[in-house]
Amino acid sequence: MSKGFKKALKTFYWTAENVPAYASFLLDKKIKYESIKTEDDFVNVPCMNKKNYLRKYRFEDLSPEGASVSPMISVSSGSSGVPFFWPRGEEQEKEGGIIHERIFRDIFNLKKDEKTLVVICFSMGSWIAGTYTVACCRYVSREGYNLSIVTPGINQEDTISVFQNFAKNFDRVILAGYPPFIMDILYEMKHQKINIKKMRLNLLFAGESFSEKWRDFSHKMAEIKDELSGSVNIYGTADAAVLGHESPLTVFLRRISTKDKAVATKIFGSSGHPSSCVHYYPEYKFFQEDNEDLIFTTKSGIPLVKYKIGDKGRILTNSELNDLTKEFSFAKSSLFQDLLKKWPDPIIILKNRDDVSVTFYALNIYPENIKTALEDSKLRRFFSGKFVATVRVLNHGKNQKLCLTLELGKEVKDSQELRNLAQVTILKYMANLNAEYRRLLKSVGKKAYPFIVLLPYSSENFIIKNNKHRWVKK
Repeated sequence: MSKGFKKALKTFYWTAENVPAYASFLLDKKIKYESIKTEDDFVNVPCMNKKNYLRKYRFEDLSPEGASVSPMISVSSGSSGVPFFWPRGEEQEKEGGIIHERIFRDIFNLKKDEKTLVVICFSMGSWIAGTYTVACCRYVSREGYNLSIVTPGINQEDTISVFQNFAKNFDRVILAGYPPFIMDILYEMKHQKINIKKMRLNLLFAGESFSEKWRDFSHKMAEIKDELSGSVNIYGTADAAVLGHESPLTVFLRRISTKDKAVATKIFGSSGHPSSCVHYYPEYKFFQEDNEDLIFTTKSGIPLVKYKIGDKGRILTNSELNDLTKEFSFAKSSLFQDLLKKWPDPIIILKNRDDVSVTFYALNIYPENIKTALEDSKLRRFFSGKFVATVRVLNHGKNQKLCLTLELGKEVKDSQELRNLAQVTILKYMANLNAEYRRLLKSVGKKAYPFIVLLPYSSENFIIKNNKHRWVKK
């Protein structure tokens, strides 16, 4: 019995005995928790989700009977439904603190005596990312690191002021935030001729995935030389905080996959844009697969047992990854073997979510396809990288039009020539990366072409005010 499953089984028993909603849930499903003793038994435990569990029972019954109220509450973004309120306590924040310390120490190579400033640009409202990252960094500071935290949140002017007037007092700077907002900050720092190189910058992302080409560009803007350890993307959620994070090993796998379609297909299941790839810690979050649906068990603010978060993917252990890559020449390199040894925890290969795509002629158009097109050298210098995709229904439902509203780069003007260039380039990438769209294009021809609208830099549609940028509008 693995260490991760032992913890999950303990959480299952504890939740069944102490949480009224879960006791009722098991009773409804005719499951006697005492009969569940092995991993094979655990397969028979029903999965929970927001619909069949969290929204079915009273909020007060989702927590242990008689327990004190949680000191912190976060709100889910509501990207796939009505927002939900998530409690968390010191145990969850300590867990996140341990993970952040590992990222800072083992990836960013941060030393305790280095005077370090963490600039947190996640939303500081009721969403989890901002306040939780503050709590995690405070934990790291209490562990003896010479760490200061400043929280401008999603305020570009305040963030730039930190870099202009304060960051110079530190040996190291870690800039944390949503990828599109961090790119805006890096653009503005370059525009204002702030000396980034002296700051020894590292980037900490969360909220969404991005390509390795985008990482390269962000590293170039931030004067970061280390392609494997310069930045880390965290896989997290309001439901249970940090679920996993990138490591030099997972970044290495993505970078190899962008150059070799055979590797991409073997590891990621697609020869196109490699999806997110993160390590997770089974002792904190015990992940399983259920027909490609990712489920996990964790003793969070609301204890969750076999919880379906809505993400799809596959799980690979360290040994499975080693076996899977044996046929490729890179697998014999000392770098890859060293990374396997240093990062032994299992990894999750995430797939695109259908609920964050737009439906066009009954097929899914994923933001990742369009993001990749905007990273092409022909477009990169003209656009910020942000866009909104939507589908308009015309002629009383007889026809559909895929509309892409793109944000121009700083000081770039709208023109028909630029719209044509964007349309042709995006069309090429979508047809190459999305097999369903490729078939649609052959079937309906120009009706499948995206309609391009260009808006100036920092237009109202693209200013990130409260939470993450919305890539699609339904």
